[in-house]
Amino acid sequence: MGKQISKDKVYITTAIDYANEVIHIGHAFQKVLADILARYWRMKGKKVFFLTGTDEHGANIEQKAKQEKKDPQEYVDEISSLDKEELKSLNISYDRFIRTTDQDHIQTVKWFWKRIKEKGDVYLKEFSGLYCLGCESFKTPHEIVDGKCPLHPTQDLVKVSEENYFFRWSKYEPFLKDFLRKHKDFIVPSSRYKEMINFLNQGLEDISVSRKSVKWGIPVPGKESEQVFYVWFEALMNYYTGAKNNGFWDDNTYIIHIMGKDNLRWHALLWPAILKSAELRMPDVILGHGFCSLNGQKISKSRGNFVRAKDLVEQTSQDAVRYFLAKYGPLRDDADISLEKVKKAYNSELANNLGNLIQRVCRLAEKNNCLVKKAEDLSFYSQVDNFIRDFKLDFALNFIGQKLDALNKLLDEEKPWAQSASQAQEIISQVITELRQICYNLYPFLPLSMDKALKIISQDKIKTGQPLFPRL
Repeated sequence: MGKQISKDKVYITTAIDYANEVIHIGHAFQKVLADILARYWRMKGKKVFFLTGTDEHGANIEQKAKQEKKDPQEYVDEISSLDKEELKSLNISYDRFIRTTDQDHIQTVKWFWKRIKEKGDVYLKEFSGLYCLGCESFKTPHEIVDGKCPLHPTQDLVKVSEENYFFRWSKYEPFLKDFLRKHKDFIVPSSRYKEMINFLNQGLEDISVSRKSVKWGIPVPGKESEQVFYVWFEALMNYYTGAKNNGFWDDNTYIIHIMGKDNLRWHALLWPAILKSAELRMPDVILGHGFCSLNGQKISKSRGNFVRAKDLVEQTSQDAVRYFLAKYGPLRDDADISLEKVKKAYNSELANNLGNLIQRVCRLAEKNNCLVKKAEDLSFYSQVDNFIRDFKLDFALNFIGQKLDALNKLLDEEKPWAQSASQAQEIISQVITELRQICYNLYPFLPLSMDKALKIISQDKIKTGQPLFPRL
């Protein structure tokens, strides 16, 4: 049974992507997932706000801009613009593209800082540790493998010694343990919940929330010439920035944060602690998805093993990429993607099955001069409702696929082409009515083609047109 949402508003966020590079297909999966949820909830009559964007501060950006011989602001301006082009290629319907260089975000960070400082939850401390520029985070000894960060094995860890501000994360360990015990569906899937419980049980240490050696960042009030906020600390606050002026952080809002499993700790354990310190409400769901590999290998920019969404769309189609990511992407476990796999799923499941059925039915309706009754109010199948609300998009698509198979079977068994004119029209009308329902249920997944499909099969007098899914 899918989660029942009684709240009137839904706030959906993705991780904001680090602006050291243009996003690739692994990031794109997350945006497609969020877009499907946003479109679904809009269709259900909820007021939706969908936030995505770029994370633009930190040592890595500072270093990258220097290598490119550009001003950091100029550099992140270019990356954020290119990221928007990637999202456009996938028809991502975000309401705001936030940037951590936005003035309202900077003001939000200063507001949070004042709140938690007044609570006595920050203090200055001399610190020394190994820092991964790729993750923009310090690494504890148990996180280091063969002297490297396992997520960025081609980069050397940097030893950093400086006086920074620290957040009393350890103070909120009892709160977090109690909160997670009472809210077992706060982190999904359940395997990620267990990971966070295990990490929490190791004990939390206070965390550095400012940097002295970095210049490209939001200055710490009162220490403007000496300290900037640690990129992970201030980046998390973008979610509140995006919501506060739109009324999407109140108790009547269902708040969903979506990110990769590597970012889960910050969202599931650090962000709730910051919110508690600032005396703000918690999100409802933290969804941590797996990783995409490409052609059986880990996506790696340094090895050239990556593909951008825009390039893949140009080689296939928007529908092909959205469909593959929704059904075969790393929703729970890691998943592999390749051009051949995208084409295969598209040709067999969209072109040969759904597309062929639409063409077949349109030809029959036109040939038999069918006057199909006006489309009634369309709705989601209860099973699809439940699957989407439980973030099981692949299950929803499998169910819709079964409906499609049943409809094809019905057409083959009833053989309207072998029936009398009146019987043929009755069968065709029945098939079209169900086909409209199928297309409606597919709309959040494939908005471009399903909008066209519904227009075609919702006419009184249906005519055959160009194939919606030409074979690749």
